[in-house]
Amino acid sequence: MTLFRDTRTEEAFEALYVRASKSLLAWIGHLLDGRGQTSDPLEVLQDTFVNIYRYAAGFRDEGGNTFRAWARTIAANVVRRNRRRARSISLQAMTAEVGEPADERGGPEHAAIVTEQRAELRRAWTILLLHYAAAWEKLGPRDRAALELIEVQGLSYAEAGRRLKVGRSNMKMIMFRSRKRIRAHILRAMLITEPGQDPPALPTAGR
Repeated sequence: MTLFRDTRTEEAFEALYVRASKSLLAWIGHLLDGRGQTSDPLEVLQDTFVNIYRYAAGFRDEGGNTFRAWARTIAANVVRRNRRRARSISLQAMTAEVGEPADERGGPEHAAIVTEQRAELRRAWTILLLHYAAAWEKLGPRDRAALELIEVQGLSYAEAGRRLKVGRSNMKMIMFRSRKRIRAHILRAMLITEPGQDPPALPTAGR
């Protein structure tokens, strides 16, 4: 890992993967086992090595720090992100960005394309978040509290229901309706049509 951090060569990264992937995959499998996880251990391993590649400069090997502990921390963070993503709002119009190691040999033209793609992605996420914020403001206090408890604090439906003094089944219905309202607002704002629905009317002058 130290060699790859200092040289950033493909040979060093491939050697690191060959040497560390088997034991790291076994640890990821143990981490996911019996915890209701739906993540694929191989996908978690791939995402972990993508982040190792991206953030190699952050590795410190002094003071007794080891690559194994550092890599396991990254893998655990990937698992937590996947868990949060599984609870987040699903938007059919959105496509997943697949993170892959950047090709440093691509030259200036490739770098310019990557930079522009990243800028477009940031703009798209900014627009989406603005629409989400507007939809959030239109929800009632109980709906906002439900989303906060479930999606931010990570409480179970039963725990969140006790906080809001409603039953577990009612809590599920509150969450379903809240997510549906947010989704509907975002789709209308972005002029995206649900299957089987008529296209939304475009704004006219003076409106």
